Amino acid sequence: MSFCIQCGARLDAGDAFCTACGAMVASTTPFPRTTPALVSPVPNAPAPKPMPWGKILAVLLVLVVLLVGSVIGGLVYVGYRVKKKVAEFTRTENAPSTQEAPASQAPPENGDSGKSHANSPTNNENEQVSKALDGIGGLMDRLGFGAPPPNPYADLPVATSAEISKNLCASADAAKELPPPAASELGPSGIPMREGLMIIHAWGRKPGDSESINRVTKVTDKYVEIADTGTYFNSPDDVKGSPGADSRDVCAEDLQTARGLRTGFGDDGPRTSPGTTTISVSQAVFNDLKSKGKVDFRYLEWWKVQDMEKGEGYLHWDGGVMTRVEPGDVTFPVIVNGTPTNLPAIHASGTMVAEDKRAREMSKSDSDKPQHAELYVLDDPKNPLLLLYRMDVNNFRVQTTEIRFPLPQPVKKIEQDLLKNKRAIVYGIYFDFNQDTIKPESEPVLKEIAQAIADRPDWKLTIAGYTDNIGGDKYNLELSQRRSASVKRALVERYHVDGSRLSTAGYGDSSPIDTNDTLEGRARNRRVELTLD
Repeated sequence: MSFCIQCGARLDAGDAFCTACGAMVASTTPFPRTTPALVSPVPNAPAPKPMPWGKILAVLLVLVVLLVGSVIGGLVYVGYRVKKKVAEFTRTENAPSTQEAPASQAPPENGDSGKSHANSPTNNENEQVSKALDGIGGLMDRLGFGAPPPNPYADLPVATSAEISKNLCASADAAKELPPPAASELGPSGIPMREGLMIIHAWGRKPGDSESINRVTKVTDKYVEIADTGTYFNSPDDVKGSPGADSRDVCAEDLQTARGLRTGFGDDGPRTSPGTTTISVSQAVFNDLKSKGKVDFRYLEWWKVQDMEKGEGYLHWDGGVMTRVEPGDVTFPVIVNGTPTNLPAIHASGTMVAEDKRAREMSKSDSDKPQHAELYVLDDPKNPLLLLYRMDVNNFRVQTTEIRFPLPQPVKKIEQDLLKNKRAIVYGIYFDFNQDTIKPESEPVLKEIAQAIADRPDWKLTIAGYTDNIGGDKYNLELSQRRSASVKRALVERYHVDGSRLSTAGYGDSSPIDTNDTLEGRARNRRVELTLD
């Protein structure tokens, strides 16, 4: 009996390829299914190879030689500089005392004589030696023998570990929760700032669009608490991230007067950032855009610093003037409570630059250089939600693709669509990044589906999954199949729906209902569809 050396599957006599994984059968040597115990030596095993001490010593010797050479080079560099200074001093002291040359005889500062002198053989040799020794000096610095490079962020304000987890809003301890606004208190969009409001943000990444969910968990007269769940990445190029959650408090005063915005969340970032809002802009920013057509605007980033105490980090501010692009509103596509909608928006743009002078002058990071920025705000004075903020650096973009909020009288949209069209396009079921794991924020929509099935005992449904076109066709097809299976499993296990009334399918990116060239289009293509069998 023999086994595949790739996957361990059993092979029949004469097989040229493994029927399980497709690997070529390279040998008929039996392959054990279990690993021998490591505590017992294998009989007749070859003697272990001796450690290559000679090679190790040779490598160490080379490293020592390089280190000594660097030290000697550094000393030569110092000696050269000292010798040069001494020579200059000697020439000065021994120079004959003469009257000041008339202007007609003085060498020109930028004339041909100066250029000829600068390109003389002696000067070129000195310059080449100087460059070589500067390189040696730089190597010495990198090896730790020189002073560390200056920190361009040394003047930035710091969020201390004592402040990170505190609610810094005034009188937060005496806060009183506020009820949801009445219909008469809503603005023209009808979207309330209330507990249960969910804002789904998306941003484009090479491995696929990533989404985060900002959910209002408490509204008080002193602050608004906002929870965030999503996938956190260490850099824009990371293929995989880690699921994370965080909470922020936005002060009631900042909702009125703040000029700053901070959209970032992190596992250990500051809970409160005075002077900023998060999912909306302040009344002051909104009013200036409406009445003046421009506004002094700021954006805050929090940068965790490894060599500081646990939790501390820099507060990095960008600032600039944002000016309205169009005199009137523009439309902005967002899915609102499961329905694709075009919301009225104020569009502004401008140039943002690091406010700290030292960071601007010393940093080599693109984030500290002037950057074009764009801002879209919901034209609703009662709730001026942030629809888009982007800067050119690192393709930075925070875009609202979906908004959900509780209604006083719930609408059975899914059941109505099935009755009318025998088909319902379902949004509001959220998955982890590139996974089939359903997020907890999906429960209201899952509950609505389960209720529709319970109200119609004769219904049998097919659950179909669809994706955008980022990734290969095969990958997207398999992902859509796994996600539709996850929806069925959730309905059966959590809502006790009879599994025989549900079937699943996945179609990947084969049937888009919108363009895949934009974030909002791809968000609409990532969906679940229900059809009556």
